This record gives sequence, C-alpha cells and structure tokens, in this order.
Amino acid sequence: MKQQLTLETISPYLVLGQADQGGRLIVETARALHDLIVTFGPQGHYSVRSVEDECGPAVHCAFEHKADADRLAATVGAIEVVRYQRYRSERVFCLDDATARALRRALAIRRAWGRSPS
Repeated sequence: MKQQLTLETISPYLVLGQADQGGRLIVETARALHDLIVTFGPQGHYSVRSVEDECGPAVHCAFEHKADADRLAATVGAIEVVRYQRYRSERVFCLDDATARALRRALAIRRAWGRSPS
C-alpha cells in the first residue's frame, strides 16, 4: 500500500506563531514569514498557512528539514512546545504587532543585503 502524503509526513518540523487576534495581522504575517523563509534558501519543502486552532488564530510554518525549521525558530525566538503529536518538533512564538513589525524589518534587511550564507 502506497503511503499517502500529508503535511505531517512531508513537513514534520513545525514553527508556529500564535496570535492574540486574527484578521489582517495573520494574513500579513503569514506572507512576511513566507517571504522571510524564501530568503533563507530552504533546503527542503515547507508550508506556511494561517489557521484557527484550539488556541486561536495562528500561522503554521512546517518544514521537511529540521535545519530549515531551526533557522526560522532562531530568527523569531520560538520556544519548544508539545502541542501536536504528529510533528517531530514544535516551537511557538507570539504573534503581536511588535513581532509583525520586527518580521517586516528583518525581511527588508535580508532583501536589501540579499541572502546571507548563515
């Protein structure tokens, strides 16, 4: 029997941003996170999606490779949590206005300087 591909089998490393409020902040932040990930030059598949989970609105960034997840987690200051059993690692950070502004600044800097080798 052929294994069905799911987000969890392709992208087992999760970095999620939990928001206090939804709406435009979530959509804009999801776009900024995606664009930031692209500047890292990820080595594997990844997915960025806004969701409404049991804790409220969130942005889930799932990665095939741990190194890609580690890079985003370090950039946003995500901490280790255990929320979903199906992921190999999970890290969470708070999505608020200050975080959204910091993401936009980091993205602007990375775009101005190009992709960094780190």
